[in-house]
Amino acid sequence: MMKRILPLTLAGILLAALAAAAQEPTLTFFFDPGEVTVTPGGEAGFRLVIENSSVHEADDVTVTLKGPEGFSIRPAPGVIEQLAPFTNEGIDFTLSASSDLPHNRYELLLQVVYTYCIDVSCFQIDDELTLPVMVSEEEIMVSPILPQGKRSPLIWLAPTLGVLLILGSILLWRFVGLTLPLYLVLVLLIAGGLTYGVVLKQHEQAQGIAAVLCTSCVGIEEAKHETPKLDPFTISALARLEEDVELIVFYAPWCHSCPYAEAMVEAMAAQTEHITYHFINVDEQRDLAVSYGIVRSNRTVVPAILRLETGEVLFGVGELEERLLSLLGVEK
Repeated sequence: MMKRILPLTLAGILLAALAAAAQEPTLTFFFDPGEVTVTPGGEAGFRLVIENSSVHEADDVTVTLKGPEGFSIRPAPGVIEQLAPFTNEGIDFTLSASSDLPHNRYELLLQVVYTYCIDVSCFQIDDELTLPVMVSEEEIMVSPILPQGKRSPLIWLAPTLGVLLILGSILLWRFVGLTLPLYLVLVLLIAGGLTYGVVLKQHEQAQGIAAVLCTSCVGIEEAKHETPKLDPFTISALARLEEDVELIVFYAPWCHSCPYAEAMVEAMAAQTEHITYHFINVDEQRDLAVSYGIVRSNRTVVPAILRLETGEVLFGVGELEERLLSLLGVEK
């Protein structure tokens, strides 16, 4: 029994670790060309290529110019409404320089804001990019920084070895009765797949696939959209609430699970006069969200339910009914 449990445990730990690494979906940005040359009073074009190397769809990718003064871009802002997993898309910009800009090298500061959701929590990321800009009367040829890589001719070697390992393990189990090799092969395939992805510079994809596998195994719930129905024991527990409680529900228009959290708070508040609540849009009152830890390091996490008296915060909607009762200080 221990021989079976140990490999399974190792495989579970490895999958969980890979899934945790993939819970930081990132967009990668490339400028083409890598440096823009523009004349005073003139215009120049550049392209921002945005690559989504995670398993999560990025929504409302918005690019705006923050500085320095004397520059402007078109379109303003640049927007990509949806960027599917493992895809890339570009935005073509036209950079304009005012006629009174002295000849010099500048750093164009671009702000990129985008959102994504992982199961029952939604996030907003705020990134800053810098693009070197040379203001000069002379045209300088600068090559783009988007090298095209070539795939190794041995690309099918690793998958072939994986298939041979699986077939060998099945034969050992079928004719010799050994089950341990099957579990060991599982661990080897997971580790080998990640290593192979790193070699091909596709480690984010490898992590993402592992995260999907792990999610399927554990059965993480999807975003809640239905109207919550309170358990009779929950209604009974709320009737025992004796102290006044003030809740703040932080939400965002781009959050898929926020309506469920709002409806849950409304349903509970309807059962007792001791609960008051407010809905706060984090996009409109960002400073307030920062002060309560809803926004940290330019990362916004919603839905979030704050109990004002204690400062406790609940994130997401997983098992929200039970967790909200605990936040209110009552038990079923």
